[in-house]
Amino acid sequence: MSHPERNALFYAFIVSIGGFIFGLDIMLISGTFQYTTIEFGLSAIEKGNIAAAPNYGALLALLVAGYFSEHLGRKKTLMIIAALYVVSAIGSALAPSYFWLFFARLIGGLAFTSLSLASMYIGEIAPPKMRGKLVGLNQLNIVLGILAATIINYYLVQTVTNNTYWAVSIGLNEQTVWRWMLGLEILPAIIWFSLLFLIPESPRWLMLNHKAEKSLTVLKKILPSEEVDAEYEHIKQNLKSTDHSLSYIEQLKFLFSKNMRIALFIGVFMSIVQSLSGMNAILAFMPMIFQQVGGGESAFVQSIWVSLIGTFFTILAIILIDKIGRRKILLGGLITCSASLGLVALGFFNAVYSINIDTLSTLKASYEDLDIQALSALLNTEFYSDIEFKSAIVNIIGQSDFALIENDLLVRSTNMQSMLILTGIIVFVCSYNFSLGPILWILFSEIFPTKVRAVAITSSALVATIFGGIIVPTFFPWQLENLGSGLTFLAYASFCVVGLLVMMKVMPETKGKTIEEIEILLLSKNTSAQKK
Repeated sequence: MSHPERNALFYAFIVSIGGFIFGLDIMLISGTFQYTTIEFGLSAIEKGNIAAAPNYGALLALLVAGYFSEHLGRKKTLMIIAALYVVSAIGSALAPSYFWLFFARLIGGLAFTSLSLASMYIGEIAPPKMRGKLVGLNQLNIVLGILAATIINYYLVQTVTNNTYWAVSIGLNEQTVWRWMLGLEILPAIIWFSLLFLIPESPRWLMLNHKAEKSLTVLKKILPSEEVDAEYEHIKQNLKSTDHSLSYIEQLKFLFSKNMRIALFIGVFMSIVQSLSGMNAILAFMPMIFQQVGGGESAFVQSIWVSLIGTFFTILAIILIDKIGRRKILLGGLITCSASLGLVALGFFNAVYSINIDTLSTLKASYEDLDIQALSALLNTEFYSDIEFKSAIVNIIGQSDFALIENDLLVRSTNMQSMLILTGIIVFVCSYNFSLGPILWILFSEIFPTKVRAVAITSSALVATIFGGIIVPTFFPWQLENLGSGLTFLAYASFCVVGLLVMMKVMPETKGKTIEEIEILLLSKNTSAQKK
């Protein structure tokens, strides 16, 4: 690897650290629900709101992120985002109420735009032959953040359970452990903010803003000397051949023009499919899912193993993405995601729920203040739906008492093919991290012309946020309560099937091409479609 290529890798890695913090955030919150549910008396929808709160913030931020990245530049906008992460982490750790926690995490959501802006920036600095790998660092850092969060959550829970001396000395206990989980996000956010001072501005943004000399200087840092002049002229001519001095409103109009139809469809449709695959819900509630399938105290350990395996497959995707190509990896991934989610649904459909005398005795010993004996009316009664089972329990002891015993009750009362469900989740996470996860950010970085890149990427990310960040996590607990686990995962599998059928027809191969060459490819494809 040449020195300029190492520079490009270094800059891309720094920018992609925002993905690490994103992964930390969405997974750290998963470990807090068993504590915050009791402390704040959270309902299913409120738990969903806490998980989805950052995405409400992202929804607001993405409306203006394109404007800021166009007028302030990619670098300054990323630095603002890093500062917001710090503020959110502090506020979340100190939250005294449900609403405080919700709004603190909503502020963090303003920083979730780092994912789309990172794809934009890396796509603009990456040499064509390295773009897939470098943009893929975004997804790699996301899964590394998820892995780190699962380890942190497990370690903190074990420390509290063991009641070690040092934990007592710093006030780490059952009441404060969730605050430590969320507060540990502060350190990486500060580090990321500091490292962003080291990156240069995007050369394409500099050229777009009539700073040709600075653009050339940056290109010399990230490209081999023999490629600099050709790339510089390529960018210059592309910007010269069309009007790139468009206002924000003009960019929006161009984005929705006929010439952008295929590129916009791919970006928006893939955002929806990736979101409706259910990955964000699985991540946010992974320990809860594993407890439901009988994981018990090992739920956090299972989450760690799933995250480790997912990390391996993300690394594998980064290695192979520029060799195999985007199209083959995406289509293969959609097939595997559909099948694995189908396995999970099958496992839940075949589950049986029943309370026996041992379960009743254990619950009575663990929850002496509750009227557990009332559940004896359901002894040895078999339920073939988790909805019916939970409803019967709530009818006897009430929703508030059920919330306290739900995890323990499900662990001890569920008879299901746990290995089938666990295998399905592991295969899905592996496939997602090899395909749907990195491919979306790579496509964002490639398919949109420079003159509308900021608006196009943030608009597509806006769709991804609405579906994957808000709708899916918010309604996941509600779906489990009202539709049941089987139908919920079957719906996710169906969305992947639809995605496969559509992308087989419209998805082009973009590997090895410059951003300008991809623009010409999609324009010709769009012209052919219009003639038909």
